Amino acid sequence: MTRDDWIQAATQRLLSQGVEAVRIESLAESMSVSRGSFYWHFKNHAELLEAILIRWRETQTRGLMNRISKDRRLSAADQLAKLRTLPARSKATKDASELELAVRAWARRDPVARHIVEGVDRERIDFSTSLLIEAGTEADEAEFQAITAYAYSLGESLLRENMTDAQIDACRGRLISMQAATFSDKDAT
Repeated sequence: MTRDDWIQAATQRLLSQGVEAVRIESLAESMSVSRGSFYWHFKNHAELLEAILIRWRETQTRGLMNRISKDRRLSAADQLAKLRTLPARSKATKDASELELAVRAWARRDPVARHIVEGVDRERIDFSTSLLIEAGTEADEAEFQAITAYAYSLGESLLRENMTDAQIDACRGRLISMQAATFSDKDAT
């Protein structure tokens, strides 16, 4: 078993049963390994929990931001549009949404998780804010627009099962239009 196997198993347990069920002994049993395997990769339970949070941050925030921003041929406005039009119904989106909600539920009760979630929220808002400013939106308006769009994205993940594709597309389209209206460089749209 690798460190990654432990993190993956722990993440699946978080998703299926909550953070309280992420226990070394029960994970080892479900993976058919000894607890010694765990201690080969982690100092303690807290380190495993932190590894889950770090993996979540890296894949669902930094990895996404890197994929969007790496194509420097795209204008800031195009990068924002790409961010706002990620697939709504793919398996990857469903899995990411479930993990997002599980981590946020955990963060309501745990100060370490809360600290990492607050940092992720700030990174995501700052990323959108910087793209909006690059597209010509004034700084105060850019932060407002970034927070509004982020709040919508979180809300969409909660409501997705009760929304039609047409509703999701319409809401996302209005967000893009609302943001584009604030660009000083109208050629950016």
